[in-house]
Amino acid sequence: MPVPHQSETAPDETAFADLFDGMQDPALILDGESGRIRAANHAACTLLDYPRETLTAMAAADIHPHELPRLAQYLAEVRARGAWIRDDLSCRTRGGVFVPAEIRSTAFRAAGRDEILVILRDLRGEQLAEVGQSVRKLVHDLRNTLATAQLLSDRLQGHGDPEVRAGADVMSRSLERALDLCQQTLRAGRSEEHHPHRTRFLLDDIVEEVAATAILPGTVGPELRFDTGQGTVLEADFDQVYRIVLNLVRNAADAGARVITVAGHRQAGAAHITVVDDGPGLPPELGARLAQEKPELSAGSSGMGLMIASELARAHGGALQVDETGESGTRFRIEIPDAALDQG
Repeated sequence: MPVPHQSETAPDETAFADLFDGMQDPALILDGESGRIRAANHAACTLLDYPRETLTAMAAADIHPHELPRLAQYLAEVRARGAWIRDDLSCRTRGGVFVPAEIRSTAFRAAGRDEILVILRDLRGEQLAEVGQSVRKLVHDLRNTLATAQLLSDRLQGHGDPEVRAGADVMSRSLERALDLCQQTLRAGRSEEHHPHRTRFLLDDIVEEVAATAILPGTVGPELRFDTGQGTVLEADFDQVYRIVLNLVRNAADAGARVITVAGHRQAGAAHITVVDDGPGLPPELGARLAQEKPELSAGSSGMGLMIASELARAHGGALQVDETGESGTRFRIEIPDAALDQG
């Protein structure tokens, strides 16, 4: 029975309308012959992101336009059998997002019309849980592999060549960071940034380590420029600031930048770092999303790296901003307040 307009509603129909609209699962009622949507409850409108008036002027094909043959076969089976039938059919929301869903439907007859009750179940949570379990297994094995590499790097720290020892020291610290990230992921089931563990250090130390891990020697890759005479002091989490600068430098290098310049200064109880490159500039959507309070960037290397850098800066009570970007390059500005300014 469709949900009627309030002015046409009898007492029993009012009760049904309230029950239908209050269902926790998204639900639709379709015309049994045409597949037009005759009624939609509040949960369905929320899931599909349509106003009720818009949704009830559509057809089932409008929310499954990518699976029309399967939809037609499914509805035909529901009409033929009448009893509850289930299938997995993703639904397209108003914003064009495809939501994986389980569809359960049954045919019934009301007021002389054949109709179909459809109940949707959003499967995104279950899929994320499966992904999380797979990630935990992968991270467990990755941690064991990294531990082996760390043992080998420890042996190199006793090498007679001072350059080999210096390289082994940088390698060991990088492996320690990777192992720590793996451990965080295994504990929480997902990677979450810890509250910054603040110490005092120079920006010079960050840039030196980034140069050792992200810039290839010789003429391969970009040139990293930094004025070591600036002596910018930070009161921050060394590893997290290292990851901020590393992500920006690697993104610029991957995009084809030839020169990357890092600079820093202190102002009003905060360290300010600029990273400037001569690459091709950011895609417009990345720059716009980075300006959001909680940016949801793409999972590509540059988008993910910017998301991580932005989160780490905000964890310090600061920010990562794009001052300018275009065909001649990009200029990032990072603000890292001292601990006294980060009491929240």
